[in-house]
Amino acid sequence: MQFPRFVPLALLMLVLSLMGTTLVTQFVRDWALTDLKESGESQLLSIISQTRSELADYKYLPFLISQSGDVSELLRDPSPDRIARVSRYLEQTNLVAGSTALFVLDVQGRAQAFSHWRAQQDFYSVSHRQQTYFLQALEGQQGFQLVLPAAESDGAVYLSAPIYVKSQLLGVATVRLDLELFQAGLDQTSHYLFSKAGHILMASKPYQSVKQLQSLIQKQQITKLYDGSEITLVELEDGKRSVLQTVTLDDLGWQVSVLNDLREVTRIQRNATLFTIAFFIVISLLVFLLRERQLKHISRRETQQALERSESRQRDIINNAHVGMITLDSQGRILFINPMAMQQFGVSMPRVKGTYIGDLIEPEVYQGVMKRVLDRLGTRGFAPVTAMETVAKRSDGNTFPMLFSIKQMKREATANYLVTVIDITPRKRLERALQQANDQLEHQVQQRTQALREAQGELVQAEKMAALGRMSSAVVHELNQPLTALRTYIAICRQLIERQETEQLDGNLELINDLISRMTVLTRQLKTFAYQKPQHLSPVDPLLALDQVVNLFRGRIEEQQIELLYPRPDLQLQVSGDSARLEQIFVNLLSNGCDALTGVAEPRLEIGIHCDTENVTIDVVDNGAGIDEQSQAQLFEPFFTTKPIGEGLGLGLPIVRSIVHDLRGVIRVNSRSGYTCFSVTLPLIRQSEECS
Repeated sequence: MQFPRFVPLALLMLVLSLMGTTLVTQFVRDWALTDLKESGESQLLSIISQTRSELADYKYLPFLISQSGDVSELLRDPSPDRIARVSRYLEQTNLVAGSTALFVLDVQGRAQAFSHWRAQQDFYSVSHRQQTYFLQALEGQQGFQLVLPAAESDGAVYLSAPIYVKSQLLGVATVRLDLELFQAGLDQTSHYLFSKAGHILMASKPYQSVKQLQSLIQKQQITKLYDGSEITLVELEDGKRSVLQTVTLDDLGWQVSVLNDLREVTRIQRNATLFTIAFFIVISLLVFLLRERQLKHISRRETQQALERSESRQRDIINNAHVGMITLDSQGRILFINPMAMQQFGVSMPRVKGTYIGDLIEPEVYQGVMKRVLDRLGTRGFAPVTAMETVAKRSDGNTFPMLFSIKQMKREATANYLVTVIDITPRKRLERALQQANDQLEHQVQQRTQALREAQGELVQAEKMAALGRMSSAVVHELNQPLTALRTYIAICRQLIERQETEQLDGNLELINDLISRMTVLTRQLKTFAYQKPQHLSPVDPLLALDQVVNLFRGRIEEQQIELLYPRPDLQLQVSGDSARLEQIFVNLLSNGCDALTGVAEPRLEIGIHCDTENVTIDVVDNGAGIDEQSQAQLFEPFFTTKPIGEGLGLGLPIVRSIVHDLRGVIRVNSRSGYTCFSVTLPLIRQSEECS
């Protein structure tokens, strides 16, 4: 009901927060851009100063060469010796000065000497007559020419000076400076561009592969700052947004640009927005807190008045209640007892008021749980009790059974407790009568159960005799063939011994050993069928047992060329059992699956794992011929088999079912033509990962 009062205040705080956040964000953004602009101007000044300093360091070289006497003699009277001497001089000067190349031209623009004369002999055939730096030197000026970078060559700057001898122009001294020389001395941490007429001359590392300024800058926007200045924002080809600041060098015709990333401005702007929002949230919470405290103060006064009005009505309800009610203080002393409780305990209000509640409980019963509950009154460890059966003591010394409940009643300064007492003497009489009836019924059930057990024993004995007959027939048939073969091989061995043919004797003895192993396998199944389950089971991982069995069958699977589909899940599962019997389950199922795939064109064996919060299910599926419905109904009966005579006793699946039942699990079979699936479901003990 109080919420509508906060709606206008909340809307007002929201509007003020939005306006304040917008203004602060805009101011911080302009401040950050201004700071970035000043930083860019400092970078521009530094880059221009370094570039001009580098250029000034090389301007003296053409004049130095023009003053050389050897150069003058070469131009007056060229000869091979003078060409070699001047070229070596240029070579040494170039190395000392750190320039790219030095060469001397005659008045026809042909090279007479070259600093790289050892490696570039074809340079002498190149004409420089039409080059700007040559024409400027012929006019008696200091020559300067910029050659833009091209696909086959880097950009360079050419400096030249005329060579005079007694006021006669004999040639031109020229210096080549690659743009990389200027770039080496620049601040490598800055992002800069040197351009002319839209062509990029040199750039810092991120932009060195770009040749045209237009292809680098995709979008351009001019923004005004709070101080009235303007700043250019650009979007580059890689999507980054930066601040572009450009200065034109009038004497060179170059444009020097600096690019500063806007990410730092964006980060400062975002932080300012978050801090502003947090500030307004705190202010809003303080306003709401003050308002809430005021409303709580008003509500507390109204609640106190309501409590005072309802206290008398509550006392009337307690006095007329049909159950005993007692109020206690934090020490367990009785403050009030209603008429029903006085009647139950045979006491009066003046007699019990101020006494301890434990005096109304039978002492022998009080020393147990009841004492621990009442000792915690007035502490944080107190826990309410509901409908606890105990024994009460009347004032005359008699006792009666009761349901005892206690809970805390919170008030302003103190915590009192309400005790509810219900006399359950009639219910106890009914319970005793019902117990007598149950005892009589249980005696009759035991008599009937004993009779059923005797009848069941007779049926089990009859079934055992039938199973014994089937077992005897199967065992006799299975053991008869190996025994006959043993008799034959022993007779042959005797003859071989008489003839002293030991080589063939070893082969027959090996066959006898194989027959004995086969008989051992048959008798082991009978022993397993009679195996008694262990008394104590332990937690075991069924997937580890399955992994061992799969590895055991790898050889047979490869021999039969069976396609094995086993998507092993990465799970930690535990069931109650033992590894030996789990492995026996999987050995029988995989062995039956491999047997069913004998003679199949494209044999495939699939093992699936499915689990939920309570059970794990392991499916063994083959694409064999399948099992008919009549055989499915008898699969788990002892000594029943669908295999040809001589290939099994029919005990594998009965053993599996017996083990699965001992582990409180379930085994199912689902088969049709070209498909058979055996599913084993076992209850989980603990599961460390979520199954799906």
